[in-house]
Amino acid sequence: MSIEREISEYLAKTGRSRALYEEALAVMPGGNSRTTTFFDPYPFYVERGYGAHVVDADGGDRLDFNGNYTSLILGHATPEVVKAAQQAAALGLSFPGPTEHEIRLAELLTRRIPSMESLRFTNSGTEATMNAVRAARAFTGRPKIAKFEGAFHGTHDTVLVSVTPESRAAGGRTRPKPLASSATMSRSPL
Repeated sequence: MSIEREISEYLAKTGRSRALYEEALAVMPGGNSRTTTFFDPYPFYVERGYGAHVVDADGGDRLDFNGNYTSLILGHATPEVVKAAQQAAALGLSFPGPTEHEIRLAELLTRRIPSMESLRFTNSGTEATMNAVRAARAFTGRPKIAKFEGAFHGTHDTVLVSVTPESRAAGGRTRPKPLASSATMSRSPL
């Protein structure tokens, strides 16, 4: 199969996703909030999920190999998780202070992972890597960090470097050249 044929089939099967993408372009830069989920010519829009599957806006049932970047290890809409979420939502979803649930989860995690003496919960992987960089710099006193070339480590300027660099501009294997992933970034301290 040629790539042109695959694209033609995708375009033919995803008319509703195309319409949603065009609507999104009018109100969101790039048409979405997560640039890591974008692909040409436009992404399929997810309507719902169940188990290891997602159903797109055009009714296509797809196996979800992403699992929201592994945070959905139990799958979509697992009955036990839905029930627990409903019970938690009935008590309130977000508070301006700590909760006992945080303590219990932190205790559980530190028991299961002996090398983890303490932890901090964050709202995203970006916040987690930002805090990790700060902690590492405070602990070592060193300003530079190591980052996997060609890997995504969050959207803060410190690590949004060389995520998908053009091979000619990226330098060689032994001397890679850090490249900002956006022209609007401040100079990265890598």
